[in-house]
Amino acid sequence: MEIIPITEATARFVELADGVAREHDHFTITRDGRADVMLIAVAEYESMQETLNILSDSDTLADLRQSREDFASGNTFDLDQVQAEFEKRRRGPLPTG
Repeated sequence: MEIIPITEATARFVELADGVAREHDHFTITRDGRADVMLIAVAEYESMQETLNILSDSDTLADLRQSREDFASGNTFDLDQVQAEFEKRRRGPLPTG
């Protein structure tokens, strides 16, 4: 991550934006010697927001922990089992009557 004064960032904006978009570079823009603004790709920003949402949701975190425990203990499904379950759900409930 490069730290750049705002005057330099202004002069190099297109170059910096291209680096962020293509290379996922990060830039800290300073004003009066203090970090003031970050320049990052939209996809990275959205990913960070999604991560924060997950980390702030206790139910989702509990599900993730349970998944890790299940995987560690071998409590998983093989591909055939997963495909069979998807097919069963795709067909829907059997008609009654």
